[in-house]
Amino acid sequence: MTNMTVNEATKSLKKNKVPVIDCDLHANPHSNEDLLPYLSDYWRDFLVDSTWKGVILGSPPMAVVANAGHRVDAKTPEGGPGCSSISFFKEQVANPYNFAYAIIYPDGVFNLAASPQHEMATALASAYNDWQIEHWLEKDPMFRGSVVVASQDPEGAAREIDRIGSHPQMVQVALSIRCPYGGWGNKRYEPIWEAALRNNLLINYHVSSPGGIFKCGFEANSFAESQTNNGLTFQAAIASLVFGGVPEKYPQLKFIFNEGGFGWVPNLMYTMDTHWKMLVREVPWVKRPPSQQVREQMWFGTQPMIDPDRPEDIKNVVALAEMIGRDKILFTSDYPHWTFDAPQVALAHFPKEFRNKILYQNAMELFGLPDPTIA
Repeated sequence: MTNMTVNEATKSLKKNKVPVIDCDLHANPHSNEDLLPYLSDYWRDFLVDSTWKGVILGSPPMAVVANAGHRVDAKTPEGGPGCSSISFFKEQVANPYNFAYAIIYPDGVFNLAASPQHEMATALASAYNDWQIEHWLEKDPMFRGSVVVASQDPEGAAREIDRIGSHPQMVQVALSIRCPYGGWGNKRYEPIWEAALRNNLLINYHVSSPGGIFKCGFEANSFAESQTNNGLTFQAAIASLVFGGVPEKYPQLKFIFNEGGFGWVPNLMYTMDTHWKMLVREVPWVKRPPSQQVREQMWFGTQPMIDPDRPEDIKNVVALAEMIGRDKILFTSDYPHWTFDAPQVALAHFPKEFRNKILYQNAMELFGLPDPTIA
């Protein structure tokens, strides 16, 4: 894609003082035992006695040969998993790339909503939130957090959002792109939307894996195929939200879609418009064109960044992003996963003004963060 190396990108960042806001940082406990202090005696005994076997904590149901999904060099000097140490994260990523803020979506919770053991999932979600606050948010003001919920229990999820959502560094609700029951446009999830609005939080959908009680998904025979199919799952979820009337009923609700890319978004927007025009009698509650709903209420992370082999296609990547809107693309590093994108390398082919909007300006405005160029 570019001749710029990581070292050259680092030097460019330092020289130009370009701040970066990472909208997809995956923090980890050093071990599962770190979550035990935040669980009741009952669930602590339950999980210890089960030795965490069968607990769905984000691992896909098939082998991941790329170092189990993490960068080889992300393991901390203390021996913990990637992104389990603030100091090592800063040394390896935040300081070299001029990170001003990082939005945490805790690693290991992508598939929490796939667990048929609703009560256990709800207890773990609460533990992750208290752990996240104590070990990350309250340790450094650069971090913002995600309210983890077990969405298979929407009423319980709403209670958890109300319990912790008012924390000043919580900015969004963490949901999996795959839906535990029905589709995301189903009215059963309205307690989650209403709780998010009560607490002034965004909705962040993150890629998740098939399995458990997740219903939407596409069968795959390899992890490479499953990863490729992620974009299809995102499209299905957005279509469900739009035709289910969620953006129409909650026009103040804002949605972020992370780790599904963005190249497919223009096609989805106009495909939904086409069928809406022809079938509007079936969905009379959808008043605005779907493409308008996407542009007004939805944002998309860069990762995994499109990396075309043909140099002549690079300009088309920028054109796809332009079709969605310059204000709608957010930088996401995916650290500490093996698909990590270095900001200036991934966006080297974008015009400077557009690149800066992606690197920090869009996230600053969306999350209401202090201007890092002033701070």
